[in-house]
Amino acid sequence: MAVSNRVKSALTTTVLATAATGFLAGCGTDDDEEEQVAYCTNEDGEIVDDDFCDDGYSGGGGLFFLYVGAFGRGLSPGTVLPGGGQRIDPRDATARRNAGLPASGKVTGGTRVSGGIGSGTGGRAGAGSGS
Repeated sequence: MAVSNRVKSALTTTVLATAATGFLAGCGTDDDEEEQVAYCTNEDGEIVDDDFCDDGYSGGGGLFFLYVGAFGRGLSPGTVLPGGGQRIDPRDATARRNAGLPASGKVTGGTRVSGGIGSGTGGRAGAGSGS
């Protein structure tokens, strides 16, 4: 059975449109999973009280970091974050700004990093990547 050029053209258009729709759906992002957020953690990547990452904190008790990465929001103290984030010294105003965070003050756990794609994780000024 011969298929006319008109039918071939309609089928090709339909197939290409379906493929393009699938491709674009794969390019979309789920903001809850993809956005960069910050948490206050200890040196083991465990979320701790936000007070430890206030740039004015002068207590002891170990090293604390603002840990920035594509983590979920609403995680509670005691949760250990997976590797792949960036650690920032909470007292380093330049590193905080480079990461898209406020230069001073307390950063609340789950704070969204401002600036969008490509911002936020360029200024490495911490103790390296996570555990």
